[in-house]
Amino acid sequence: MLTILLFGTSLAAVAAIRFADFASASNVMTVGDARISGHVLRLTTSHRSRAGAAWFRDKQSIASGFETTFQFQLTGNGGLGHGADGFAFVLQNTGVTALGGLGAAGGFAVATPENGSRPGIPWSISIFFDTFKNSDEGDPSGNYVSFRTYGRPAEMHWPEARLASTRHLRVHLKDNKVHTAQIVFRPPILAVYLDDSTHPDLQAPVDLSIVVDREGSAWVGFTASTGAGYENHDILNWSFDGAKVSSSAAAVSSDITYLMWSCLPNRNLCTPERATVEPNGAVYHVVLPANQEWGASIPNPSGRTLVVTNSHGIICWDTNSGVDGCSGPSGNGTAAGAGFLDPGAPTGALILSTREGRTWFSVNHRIGTGFKDNEGFFEFDVELK
Repeated sequence: MLTILLFGTSLAAVAAIRFADFASASNVMTVGDARISGHVLRLTTSHRSRAGAAWFRDKQSIASGFETTFQFQLTGNGGLGHGADGFAFVLQNTGVTALGGLGAAGGFAVATPENGSRPGIPWSISIFFDTFKNSDEGDPSGNYVSFRTYGRPAEMHWPEARLASTRHLRVHLKDNKVHTAQIVFRPPILAVYLDDSTHPDLQAPVDLSIVVDREGSAWVGFTASTGAGYENHDILNWSFDGAKVSSSAAAVSSDITYLMWSCLPNRNLCTPERATVEPNGAVYHVVLPANQEWGASIPNPSGRTLVVTNSHGIICWDTNSGVDGCSGPSGNGTAAGAGFLDPGAPTGALILSTREGRTWFSVNHRIGTGFKDNEGFFEFDVELK
């Protein structure tokens, strides 16, 4: 059973994790070099070649959205680069003993050969606060944030896939000061705010399908690592709120869903390689990629009435606009206007058109432009009446 949320939902926070400090955090599980030191969660000490992780004991609901805030402080900077390598907030479905490699691996990724070739954490998405420029990994600087992902164990390699990254930050991560990070996920947009930012320092669409279980939950926590450079990676406090869907939400459950591993490369949201139409009597099951204009159709020679049911999925056409540039099958709530396939339907909505004996389906987008860069898909059933 897969539950997917469509847009137009109202999200109410559910208090899940609250640590003003870590003095009594018995439900935080530490791994590797991580320790609770007094009131502080210390992921690594300021020594060479360390890796640590800390996970909240119980899985948290994340598929519908979440918000987490924590303060961190990086001190004792030394060695190569005057401090390394950084820490990550991680979503994963491996377990509370999960830990990745040293050095550039950040405690979540596969370690480089010179750092022991340690395995990474499969089924994970990491928000990495990177404090060292590894040129061979393609790092843009020694002070940036990136979204990283690992899927199935057989797909794990170094360097790991980078979904999005900043080039640099206005905040200097390893200046020994206390900094605040807020991470917000409103499907499908993941955003990071640092200190007093009113606009995201980094945001991008992110597909959580490799992370969540059937209930939409995963373990949440932190990792960090050092190599030839080192620093104390300290988390000072932490709150985490999962999102509860209100009664006005459009939530759809389906026993049939697209096989998520048949996706186009280099896209943050799974975008199928091609549309699929599976007939079953008078009902058709359709998977419609977001990047194809009128990309799927079914035979309808007599122009019969169609009923679309079990529609779900998320597509994005403008990630710079955050959630306003993405939608579920009902669209983003505002009429598209002139120049769109259906001017009267909302932007991004699932639309249909019957002509020449077939009924065609599409995402509502500008005619002839922009489709190729769209991400995601809609999945639905069609019944001929």
